[in-house]
Amino acid sequence: MTNSHSQEENLPPRVVITGIGVITPLGRSLGAIWSALENNESGVRNITRFDSSHLESNVAGEIQKSDLVDSRFRSDYFQSLRASSRYTASAALTAVQAAGLSLTPENSGQIACVIASAESQDIAFRTDEKGAGIADTSHPGQNVAAFLGITGPVMPLDGTYVSGLEAIIEASEIIRRKDAYVAIAGGTDAQINPDTFAEYESRQELTTQSSINPDLASRPLDRDRNGKVLSEGSVIFVLEALEVAVTRGAKILAEIEGKSLTFSAGSNGKPNTDPVHIGRSIQGALLSSGRIQSEIDVLMLDACGSQEGDLAEARAVHRVFGSSVRHHMYTPALKSHVGDMGAAAAPFALALTIEAMGRQQIPSTRNIENEASDIDLDANTKGFRSDALRVAMINSVSTSNNSTMTICDPTAMREIPSDFNIPENLPIPELNI
Repeated sequence: MTNSHSQEENLPPRVVITGIGVITPLGRSLGAIWSALENNESGVRNITRFDSSHLESNVAGEIQKSDLVDSRFRSDYFQSLRASSRYTASAALTAVQAAGLSLTPENSGQIACVIASAESQDIAFRTDEKGAGIADTSHPGQNVAAFLGITGPVMPLDGTYVSGLEAIIEASEIIRRKDAYVAIAGGTDAQINPDTFAEYESRQELTTQSSINPDLASRPLDRDRNGKVLSEGSVIFVLEALEVAVTRGAKILAEIEGKSLTFSAGSNGKPNTDPVHIGRSIQGALLSSGRIQSEIDVLMLDACGSQEGDLAEARAVHRVFGSSVRHHMYTPALKSHVGDMGAAAAPFALALTIEAMGRQQIPSTRNIENEASDIDLDANTKGFRSDALRVAMINSVSTSNNSTMTICDPTAMREIPSDFNIPENLPIPELNI
């Protein structure tokens, strides 16, 4: 008969989060972001980066000028990167430092990098040793991996079609497959430019409710919502196999317990948002976590202010949690605070959820002036609320790709084994500062 210890050895590694780095319109630390939200500050403002007077929607979640530089990098190197890579490099370095990782040539092959990014139109240039101009056309994930010296699996994902949450899920699977023991993962976007706005306006996806007060422009779940607000930023995480984190004495911020990916195939060969398949993603993340509906304290919605999209997601939540879900679970819409950060949006929700777990407070949803009766969810509209937050879900929805993750607070983690079978070729001391 196989004993319990050998059974544990055959299980895939558990994956935990040990570092977070953020660059957002509300600041470059979770503490600063939390303070801004407590003070009811919005990250959505009038566009300053280009002349937007000809646009119907002329607000955005811009990174502030003070956060556009990072003295930890050589100035010539940093300026040679396009905006999306600058954001990613800053966030990734913060995450690595927060996790206490020391990346060396000896351990670089055991570290993965999976980052989703929709490329910015802003191309940066540098000069080579002969003075010739060279355009930065590398994916932000590749730039970060090169800067950190990572030589393990590197997957640069196109954030036009997938979210940063999918990047984090894939990174966790790389660790579970034992193709790496540590991963740098997340999403980034730098979409505040004339071409991107013109594209979104041509599809009538942006709100036109921004002319009076930018603070009120991003209004997911509101009855009178009529489109999204574009935003930008980068949110990057350090993921580790549980045994690595415990052995090197890292502070565990959360455990990734469950995940799911689905696709809404639509009809007539055209993919489309579908509450059935959004619900399948939520249900799959719940089942794979081993949790039940009553254990979920918060589900962070993807809701961006689209009439159809917000309603489809709400219907999916009702399909999984029942018609009375608003009475036993919070469902905040964080894009109401910062707009839609593209590939960084779901990672932002994940990061803020982890911060909320540490504080045992529920983030709020702003700008719901008239609740939509067909939504019927508790988005926590009256400010931060102190309440138990031990297990949470993060949801991400695009036109067709759906992804969901279940995480738990360290206090809610299942029992951690007292001893681990660490592979001899893993230089644990080299990963510890």
